[in-house]
Amino acid sequence: MSLTVTFRSVEHDQRPRRDLRLVPILGAAYGAAFVGDGFASRAALLLWAACAMAGAGLLLRSGNNTTTRTRTRTRTRTRRRTLAAACFVAAGAGTAATTRAIATHSGPLPRLAATRAHVTVEAVVTDDPHIATSARGPFAVVPLRIERVNEFGTRLPATALASDPGAWQFLPSTRVRVTGRLRPARDDTPDAATLSVHGPPDVLAGPDRLQRLAGRLRQALRDACARLPADPRGLVPGLVIGDVSQEPESLAAAFRDTGLTHLTAVSGENLVFVLTAAMPVARLAGVRGRFLTLTGLAVVIGFTVLARPEPSMVRASVMAVLGLLLAAVGRRARGLPLLCAGGTLLLLFDPWLARSYGFALSLSATAGLFVLAPGWQQALTDRRVPHRIAESLACTAAAETFCLPILVTFTAAITPLSLPANLLAEFCVGPATVLGAVALLAASVWLPLGRAVAWLAQWPTDGIVAVARYGSRLPGATVAWPDGLAGALALLAVYALVFLITAAVTHHKEETS
Repeated sequence: MSLTVTFRSVEHDQRPRRDLRLVPILGAAYGAAFVGDGFASRAALLLWAACAMAGAGLLLRSGNNTTTRTRTRTRTRTRRRTLAAACFVAAGAGTAATTRAIATHSGPLPRLAATRAHVTVEAVVTDDPHIATSARGPFAVVPLRIERVNEFGTRLPATALASDPGAWQFLPSTRVRVTGRLRPARDDTPDAATLSVHGPPDVLAGPDRLQRLAGRLRQALRDACARLPADPRGLVPGLVIGDVSQEPESLAAAFRDTGLTHLTAVSGENLVFVLTAAMPVARLAGVRGRFLTLTGLAVVIGFTVLARPEPSMVRASVMAVLGLLLAAVGRRARGLPLLCAGGTLLLLFDPWLARSYGFALSLSATAGLFVLAPGWQQALTDRRVPHRIAESLACTAAAETFCLPILVTFTAAITPLSLPANLLAEFCVGPATVLGAVALLAASVWLPLGRAVAWLAQWPTDGIVAVARYGSRLPGATVAWPDGLAGALALLAVYALVFLITAAVTHHKEETS
């Protein structure tokens, strides 16, 4: 879905001073989780205890009432309480991260992996297996949660690399027993080990009902698109539920070169679309009050299972849940506080997200929509740019501005064509996604009807494909840039320079007018 859907889904803060109270709290959670994930020593827990004590001290100091209530003292008390909350959140996120790191680097599973032991494990499949290739041929990459290794009980994430991909076509929540060789996991993953497997697994228990239903719906959409040409066959499922398993690699590369990759990264845009379609139907059916909220929560959970809980999808789901709960008690959901609250809760629950590029990009893009896009849209509208075009330009530019410093650290490139490409694709994304969703529902009831609707979805999808493929062939579609921290700092320096020049020009115009 397009970025503008998320932009329209929340109330934007039009006050002269934005509500930034939750920003330092999110920053504290992010920093503590990131640092804590690198500590596998119990001594590090003392640091987080000190954070909690500092927060308690600040809270006690801010609670001292004085007879004179001046505006300055009230502001100081508010700042101390915010800082105290940040200390408490940092202590919680840091403790969770360090505890997770200790568990991942100690215990029977990491010890056996260090010795590259041959083991028998019982595990639960936690995500869809996907096929990768190497010099030895194709193999399956299967995310697991290992619950028993030999005679030891455990509950740690791992990844199985299986030489027989056909034997590993399982839905998430399937429980298997398999024999293989353990080895240490890479440092850039949350896994406690990697399991090399050469034989077929024994299935101990099938997937649960919810995963079976989600699997049937995902397969129904793939079946509906099976007779389409390669590009729309891979793109329609990606637009609707983020299923890029059949997307051609050349199309994925074209999307990267033109800044359109976000279209197949299911997150808030798709969830907003589903809620926008489902909630009016629930109201027409007579659902009211708390039952309407429960219906919304069920839709959020169901779609998250259908689209798979990737970091961007989880972030969007938590924000949607918070928005529904606020609406149920008569409160308005403003974008930036909602984003900070959702991000903080997720980092407390799963501190490894602080080291996930997908989570960082999702937070950054959404923050750009809430912080920069409203002002930029208004500036473009004041210059008589049509509203729809101004909205699309502002959303794309704002999200790109916030994401680029992170993207260049691992892509070593920037995409100047992102703005025009997103503007052109915007007009096709909505119809393609709507028709793709209808094809999913139709195919789950009657496959020929689903194929007919998927054929209709092919036409707007072809427009998106044309923008990506033609744009990627233009000179200057990608511009090389330093990668790593140096590249991010260089880009931030360019941002600062542009800001200073813009401020100077604006000041000069005000003086001469």
